[in-house]
Amino acid sequence: MTEHLWVLNPQQRCDLDLLLTGAYDPVTGFLSRQDYQSVLQRMTLVDGALWPVPIVLDVPEAFAQSVELGDDVLLCREDGTPLAALHVEDAFLADLQEEASWVYGTTDTRHAGVAQLMKRHPWCLGGPVRALDRERLELARQVDFLPLYRTPVELKARFQRLGQPVVAFHTRNAMHGGHFALTQAAQEQVGGHLLLHPTTGPTKLGDLPPAVRLRAIWALTQSYPPAPDGTPSVTLATLPLAMRMAGPREAVWHALIRQNFGADYFIVGRAPADPGKNPSRPDGFWYPPYEAQELFAKLAPQMTIQALAFPEYAWDGTKKTYQPVASTSRNPAMVQLSGTRVRQMLASGQALPDWYAPSPVRQVLHHAYSGSDRGAVIFLTGLPASGKSTLASALYHELILRTGRPVTLLDGDVIRRHLSKGLGFSREDRIENIERVGFVSSLVVQNGGLVVAAMVAPLAEGRRRFREAVEPVGEFFEIYVATPLRECERRDPKGLYQKARQGLIGEMTGIQSPYEVPEAPDLTITSGIQPFAEDLASLMAFLEKRGILERLEPEVLSAVASD
Repeated sequence: MTEHLWVLNPQQRCDLDLLLTGAYDPVTGFLSRQDYQSVLQRMTLVDGALWPVPIVLDVPEAFAQSVELGDDVLLCREDGTPLAALHVEDAFLADLQEEASWVYGTTDTRHAGVAQLMKRHPWCLGGPVRALDRERLELARQVDFLPLYRTPVELKARFQRLGQPVVAFHTRNAMHGGHFALTQAAQEQVGGHLLLHPTTGPTKLGDLPPAVRLRAIWALTQSYPPAPDGTPSVTLATLPLAMRMAGPREAVWHALIRQNFGADYFIVGRAPADPGKNPSRPDGFWYPPYEAQELFAKLAPQMTIQALAFPEYAWDGTKKTYQPVASTSRNPAMVQLSGTRVRQMLASGQALPDWYAPSPVRQVLHHAYSGSDRGAVIFLTGLPASGKSTLASALYHELILRTGRPVTLLDGDVIRRHLSKGLGFSREDRIENIERVGFVSSLVVQNGGLVVAAMVAPLAEGRRRFREAVEPVGEFFEIYVATPLRECERRDPKGLYQKARQGLIGEMTGIQSPYEVPEAPDLTITSGIQPFAEDLASLMAFLEKRGILERLEPEVLSAVASD
């Protein structure tokens, strides 16, 4: 049996985690040809279980041809760290036109979902997946995805303690006053708890960034009153789901996923998962606005979760409140803003009207588009496997959640594959590598952005040039992750130290090549002495002190589930 390495793209990374956590139950791996065809044509797996959206691992033809049935493919993070293994039971050529026709109801590439589908590799590998190391996978989950991600096991346990019916709300957008009114109406209808479950995976081009959406929803949670017994009436948790924009089919898929998280009800509103901008329809939709509700009614016997059908909500200027819009006629006093119009207003600096959403929500959205703060680089350096990339990934997500500023993550392994492809590990090439990163970082920083860079950068000269490239246009903070060599070798997830000891690779920093310890770093962290969360907290406290982050008061977290 041969092992192969495959670096997951963002959608595949989301799919893998949701497969491993049971969020995609009963699907336990990437689909085989038979299940794939059954999902397309019947919206079920071969065994008859309802499942409307194909979950596939698409790869280039050359890679597919190199794999034999029975082989294992190691599924890796972007930095090359293996997370799970796919046991290959099938390799097949998908017909993307056929998939578009069945899943999207159109092959028109003006449909954002179809356009994205057509960029996919047609070859697919199918088979079950298994985690390689639970501890490593859990750590990767913490740093690859936005905060507040909870697994089905975690949320089910929480809901069991609450002992109330749970109604789930899916959104890929920032919530506004209409969403607030709709979700409150759903809560009242079932007399239960509300799960706000926004997606934070890849979505349609032009949508608000996931962190902005999450901050806005976070702010909105402050407006929900507590339950009668004084406990929170709302749980906010993120879901790293990659949107397909498949309309009614996708809405059913979203409900099945929330069923796996322990929800009893799922809110189905107007035109869910519709990408809009259809030039052939006056309303811009690709699907009839309430077709999803009709599909739910048809498929209800195959689901345990129940759909709650709701109409569109709009602001009633006469009653000064959000009200459902009657399907037969429209009150001229009722107004609303489309997502496109909101983004246009934010980009041009126009103030959103007071009625659009509570003030804290509007402040988050306006701040996200202001971009007036001075940029900075947070540069983490240390030996390979010192923990710098893990800290950098976690810091990246915290920054985009808490600052509202553009944040760029630059990881040394990813840079070597793309920006510095072809460079070796000589002294000259190492310095050239970091100078390229310094150039890119300076462009981001001079426009008010934040850069989180994680690199070995073993040479003091290279680190000096990085600082000199950035400091004329912004702040530069050097963070030395001072993990001892012995600990780095012990935890090494890629096995590089062992290969260097065996003479299989050369120029390995810490073995054949020296690491020049920073003489005066702005902060030193020794990974492994204390829990990871405390290392991250130390880094966050440093950035708060240096003015990159505002201190987050405890009461801000009051509406967010922490158990």
